[in-house]
Amino acid sequence: MGSERPEYVVYRTAKPIKVDGRLDEGAWERANVMDLVLADSGGAPRQVTQARVLWDDEYLYVSFHCEDSDIWGTITGRDKAIFAEQVVEVFVDEDCDNYGYLEFEVSPRNAVLDIFILNRDGRTKGLWDWDSDGWKTAVQVEGDPTQRGTADTSWTVEMAIPMMDFLMAPNLPPKPGDVWHANLYRIDRAESGDEYTAWSPPGIINYHTPKRFGRIVFSDEKV
Repeated sequence: MGSERPEYVVYRTAKPIKVDGRLDEGAWERANVMDLVLADSGGAPRQVTQARVLWDDEYLYVSFHCEDSDIWGTITGRDKAIFAEQVVEVFVDEDCDNYGYLEFEVSPRNAVLDIFILNRDGRTKGLWDWDSDGWKTAVQVEGDPTQRGTADTSWTVEMAIPMMDFLMAPNLPPKPGDVWHANLYRIDRAESGDEYTAWSPPGIINYHTPKRFGRIVFSDEKV
């Protein structure tokens, strides 16, 4: 696991994405794939997670497909500590300063959490009162997330984050070639043990490591 930041090319979607959790638009099929790996070691996880990112002038679109034999969650609503259960997470540092970034979390129950994070040398303060106006999320579950022990196979998350949330970006909407720093994560809590995965593994079980976020590069190539 090297010190280089991984790079991901974000294609522009030719048509707006319908946020329903189904990932049936052709743009998702043509988007590059992020394979999440173990956050501490970079090794292969027990259960596979694949993520994709797209953009247009209005939104940054993110999807996750999570293999999961035990899908569950008890928390519903907004701005609760859903990271104590099962979640996927998106962290975005649009001005690449390693200090301030946005955090978006979604659970299998479509409970959501959005926070503005200030991070100085590992001392982290989360501004929980910040809310993304217009953030869209949807979840599709192959199984039953309301109870443990059911025959589950996977859950899929689709989200559209308004571009206007990223006020520190050098350009809004982004220009082709613009680079933001970001990372995508999953917390899988199972009876066999918790598993923490990431696109750009920080090398420790701590997602608040902005110096290890990857580079997302905006392309004007339409898909």
